[in-house]
Amino acid sequence: MMQAHNVALKDLPNLLRDELRPRREDDPPRYLYALLDMGRIQGELRKEVTNRLRRSASQVPILDHPEFKQLKEHGPMLIYGLNLNGWKRDDNILLNEWGACDGDTVSAWIVSELDKAALRLHLSQTMFAWDLNKSRYLMRYYDPLITPVLHRLADKQWKTWFFGPIISWWYPVATPQEETWARFEGGGEAQSSEAPQLIITEELWDAFKEDPLPYCLLNIIEQKFPSRFSSDCYGVRLAKVEDVLASGRKYGLKASEDLTFYVLALFEEPGRANDPRWQGAVRMAATSEESLKTLLNNSGIYGTEQIS
Repeated sequence: MMQAHNVALKDLPNLLRDELRPRREDDPPRYLYALLDMGRIQGELRKEVTNRLRRSASQVPILDHPEFKQLKEHGPMLIYGLNLNGWKRDDNILLNEWGACDGDTVSAWIVSELDKAALRLHLSQTMFAWDLNKSRYLMRYYDPLITPVLHRLADKQWKTWFFGPIISWWYPVATPQEETWARFEGGGEAQSSEAPQLIITEELWDAFKEDPLPYCLLNIIEQKFPSRFSSDCYGVRLAKVEDVLASGRKYGLKASEDLTFYVLALFEEPGRANDPRWQGAVRMAATSEESLKTLLNNSGIYGTEQIS
């Protein structure tokens, strides 16, 4: 199972159209699906998505288990295209309607030989995972942050089963400059086999743990320095924060207080990153018991009292 290099959003529709073409005349038809995580689509975007679904697409909920019926309409949805008469499937309609959407809306594009009923059943079997104590959990495997972890670390048998009937699984990966999309290649099988259990090992638990600091910092920066972001894409804004945060860690900063101050100071004035005096203070803070803010304020290099 190969992962493609990241491609720009503008190139994705043509790549999907190419994957929809059978490679041989006797190959079965290929189908295109968009996977939406309704739980993370909120506010005005939720209204827009709901209206778009009413106009030109049909959907089936993936979380279709009786004990979680209250979550059915708020979980993952498998979206497929229909023509204006509402009966004939047309993947071009789906792609024309959703192909320009960013990763804030579409969590994955899927190409498969399975029809919607078979693929929905396959994906619904993935909604649960078990830990080593046999406790059961709902698994958000479709989250663009989770799918790559499972692809990298999940049990080989489960991974082979999950990606078996998938020709390609595209998911958004934001950089500090733009949103891109990456691809997992599946087995391209024409049917799904019986699902093995997904066991959450300690390695998977550790990989699933998210660092809350970038999200907290993004929330602060969006309020304090909104002009520093040129993109409306949440993922791109978050990636920009993570990029600055990573540069602080490369200097050796470990304390949350120092890392927070470092990121906020550079978003307040990006030019500081190239100032040797700033770089020296950061290096000193990495090995000192004094905080970065205290070192800078005591040195008189910058007036940074306004950054909290």
